[in-house]
Amino acid sequence: MTCSKDHPGRLGEAARWYSDLQDPDVSIETWEDFLDWEGDPHNAAAFREIEASLVVLQRTSRAYGGMGQSDVSGGGQPTGSVSRLVRSRTAWIAGIAAAFVLATVSVIAPMAVFRPEPIRYSTSVGEQRSFDLADGSVMTLNTDTKADVTFTGTQRNVRLVHGQALFEVEKEERPFIVEAGSSQTTALGTVFDVYAKAGSVEVTLLEGSVVVTPVPDAPELWGLFRPATREVDDGRTLVPGEKLVIRDDGLESVSVIDPSDANLWRSGAVWFDDMSLVDVVAELNRYSRMKIRIDDPDIGAERLSGSFRVGEEEDFVGSLVMMFGLEAERVGNEVVLSRGAIAD
Repeated sequence: MTCSKDHPGRLGEAARWYSDLQDPDVSIETWEDFLDWEGDPHNAAAFREIEASLVVLQRTSRAYGGMGQSDVSGGGQPTGSVSRLVRSRTAWIAGIAAAFVLATVSVIAPMAVFRPEPIRYSTSVGEQRSFDLADGSVMTLNTDTKADVTFTGTQRNVRLVHGQALFEVEKEERPFIVEAGSSQTTALGTVFDVYAKAGSVEVTLLEGSVVVTPVPDAPELWGLFRPATREVDDGRTLVPGEKLVIRDDGLESVSVIDPSDANLWRSGAVWFDDMSLVDVVAELNRYSRMKIRIDDPDIGAERLSGSFRVGEEEDFVGSLVMMFGLEAERVGNEVVLSRGAIAD
């Protein structure tokens, strides 16, 4: 088969020529035009492909022709029913040829392959929602999260556009795959959390087992053509209580955590363990339209541990003011934290 880019078009032309030449009343002019067209080696190769694919059909059509010859009038001409049979046979051949061309084009151009449209799930700022998926799995989205879900006969695929989601996966043979950033997490039946944030992706396993593998840089449509099963030997297998952080630069780190802490956000609380204040503020800002801002890097470097309720930003700011001797100023939808003026 020729690999030229216009090969599907040549197959279409060959199918039409094949159909035309089946007409018992084909004209000499048509044959001459066909021979001119067939003079191109690529066209001739395309016509041979159509012929080879329809050889069985061609034999069958000859069998129909033999049957037709037994039903002729005294003048030796086909009756009206036989003429209709010949025309319908020609149309049938044309239809099969066209189907062959479509099948070939679908192999050459995978973009034409049908794939279900993804279903978009999302939450707004401060909102948390659980969704029952078609396979019986449950997906819980944290604040300001978007996820696209596509199920096929061979795999269950979720693309976490941004935000955080907890997956309680129903066990079955089809792999359950979550893509976020440059990572792909594969599970069959388990409970795990994926958080796609600026600069990194965090995967935390609560129950069961998952394999996290890197995803090569590619356009968004890459996920449409990835095989349903792919090698995961280059991935990392997590056990319950492990959190894997994958940075955009490719660096990875694994830490051991209390699974109950990882699931704390579902109850409306956020847990911080010796985290810089700037990171704490960034995390809490996800849950509120009122944002906390720290311009002083020395303040942002302060360390903080503890559990904090989301939606209670004013109480949190008050605690920071007392703990670190800060001042808070409301500017529009922001609260700016700064050091208090030093008295003379």
